[in-house]
Amino acid sequence: MRIMFLELKRVIKSPMTWISATIAIALSVVISFAVISYSRYVDVDKNGNKVLVTGRAAIRTGKRAMKPYEGPLSEQKLQQVLKTYQTVYKKYGKDIPIDVYREKLLPINSFLDMISEVYSGGINYFESLNKIKPEDIINFYKQRSEMLKTQLEAKYPNNADAQKEVMALNQKVKTPFIFYQGYTGDAADNLAILISLLVLICAVIVSPIFSAEYQNGSDDILRCTKYGKTRLAATKLCASLFIVFAMFTICISIFVLIVNSAYGWDSLQTSAQVLSSALSFLPLTMSQEQELTILAGLITLLAVACFTLFISAKCYNPTTTLVIAIAFCLLPVILYSVGQGNFINLLVCLLPAGGSGLTNSFYFQLRNTLFLQIGSFSIWAPYLMMGAAIIEIPMFFILSIHTYCKHQTV
Repeated sequence: MRIMFLELKRVIKSPMTWISATIAIALSVVISFAVISYSRYVDVDKNGNKVLVTGRAAIRTGKRAMKPYEGPLSEQKLQQVLKTYQTVYKKYGKDIPIDVYREKLLPINSFLDMISEVYSGGINYFESLNKIKPEDIINFYKQRSEMLKTQLEAKYPNNADAQKEVMALNQKVKTPFIFYQGYTGDAADNLAILISLLVLICAVIVSPIFSAEYQNGSDDILRCTKYGKTRLAATKLCASLFIVFAMFTICISIFVLIVNSAYGWDSLQTSAQVLSSALSFLPLTMSQEQELTILAGLITLLAVACFTLFISAKCYNPTTTLVIAIAFCLLPVILYSVGQGNFINLLVCLLPAGGSGLTNSFYFQLRNTLFLQIGSFSIWAPYLMMGAAIIEIPMFFILSIHTYCKHQTV
């Protein structure tokens, strides 16, 4: 325990550690308040002029405007939404007065998107809504499942397993959807971005753990001590993982507390389908999606940390370790942007940092129906990402210890 305490103290006192941790906390605060400040709501003043409301005022205005629509989105409620749109469009056409748009259509835009996606496949937008009969909306949730099934058959015509797995998850989606104004898709996107930045900072913090001691020669002294072999290596690994875990917990807690408090904790009860896609097949609320994203981010961060520590145990130069670690953190983003083939996507998911990044990350794949082929089997991308990361954590942990001990014989 004393060795653990001393190692924690040594790592924390390192300039790279506290500078990186300070940057991480600052980024968490900045991104959290940026999410709030970028909130927008188009209001109308007493003279009928359009006014753009931003920040917390936009959040409050939006919650007031959407209050009548909160709760279960029954098919009758969606039917009334379509009737409202068609009445306004029939009266004004495309030249809808701003005050009418603000009062009648602006609050129901997201619901109109859902209707359009389910009944027209999202090909057309508002004009297609005129062709839908209000009485058809009474079968909205049944039609949604049929549309999802049609899309799957078109995307995976020869993959019955993928179709079966998606539809099995879709059957667990609770209907009618629940809606509460507040937490937005933009906030969820920024959470994913913050996690990706924390993964990069984690690699910076742990990269010199072994290689810096190789370079300055202190390792030659440490390996001569009573516990200078396996026990010391395991202690260094545990101390490093504890520090990055603590950093991640603090930073994510800052984001969650600031953003969720600003938007309202009740808004996290909203069904994921309302803010992402009506055809999303995951039976999740926004709260559950947020929790799952954070858990996946933590697993990815620990996998990257263990991989970086393995590289650090291999390399004699901390700069080399850092360059390799950052390169592997960015590699999934680069590969995913270059190609979308089965092999590339498999490689992206199997890399330690595969769960972080931009459109390749776990969060964005949650909303996608990307299934990858491994021989005769197919597996959903998020399953493969997290499965690989969970295996890589103990694997690189053990390899780091083995590499460090082997280095002692050189």
